[in-house]
Amino acid sequence: MDNKDLFKKFYDELYKDILNEYYTSINDELENSKRKKTLTIIFLDIIPTILFWMIFFSKEYLLFFIVLTLIYNISLILFLKMIQKENRLNIYKEIKYKILDDFITLLSQYENISIFPNKQISKDSFDKSELFNLEKVNYSGSNFIQTSFENKVLTIADMEIFTYVDKEKKEYVTIKGKKYLRTTKMKQKKDIFKGCYLGSESKRKNDIIIQIVPDKLNKNKKYYRLCGNKIDFESIVLNDTYDVYSNDELKVRMILTVPMIEKINELNNIIDNPKYIIFKPDGRYSIFIEDMTIEKILDNIKVTSNDEERFENISNVYEQLFKLFMIVDIMNNTK
Repeated sequence: MDNKDLFKKFYDELYKDILNEYYTSINDELENSKRKKTLTIIFLDIIPTILFWMIFFSKEYLLFFIVLTLIYNISLILFLKMIQKENRLNIYKEIKYKILDDFITLLSQYENISIFPNKQISKDSFDKSELFNLEKVNYSGSNFIQTSFENKVLTIADMEIFTYVDKEKKEYVTIKGKKYLRTTKMKQKKDIFKGCYLGSESKRKNDIIIQIVPDKLNKNKKYYRLCGNKIDFESIVLNDTYDVYSNDELKVRMILTVPMIEKINELNNIIDNPKYIIFKPDGRYSIFIEDMTIEKILDNIKVTSNDEERFENISNVYEQLFKLFMIVDIMNNTK
């Protein structure tokens, strides 16, 4: 029985009912929101309009009264619709994070999950990864998740690394019939990395033993803090996919044994997105997976009454999270 069959069994026996409760709560809150909107329209729209006409009505200014009333009514209705839409989005977001909490608990078999949608990895811990050159880049993050997996603390978080580069904008302007070339200098945001972080959030300082990065950093290379020298390996797959950097080639070759290289190559069969892998002397590691975020995974959750479609959406979320835990499992058990 493959993983999707196992999840289908779990869904049919248990999770379908839980999910129905979530969606029922959505419908209840939306219905409650509609009732509030109706009452608000009555008190802030209909009643004030009637009172306004009764007190200030004048045939001489009939057109003015009609136009003013229409503007007020339309503005109020649009404002209430905007608030209702925002409430709906907030309700959907709450459901998404409930589902995320359920799946992380299921995959990690750990109940004390912490999920912070708006929190990023601390700057101190980000600096300890020693992958990005902090003098040249900025970073932000969200969807900070902390759990335990195989008796080790596991942190998952979305990260965005970016910088600002100088850009020249050239355009011709005409002054008194003559054309002049005008050059304007401006700052433009440049994305370096957008993706997901896996590892442990720790403030302990160790030297990096190994950095394994995609073999094509191109012109972005100056934004990375690559340690030591590039080391070549006999593994064609590894050399075609990654560049390995370290200050100690002897230690690298002791750690990157043939079985371990095979495991690292296996990661691409799970998720083929570019990956950055960092090893510390005490066995800790960090993995940055490009173009894969918790936010993108949660976008698979759609509100639908169609059970097959709902299962497909929800199973896609589970499958993507399952892949992250497969990677962690491989890295935890690689010797």
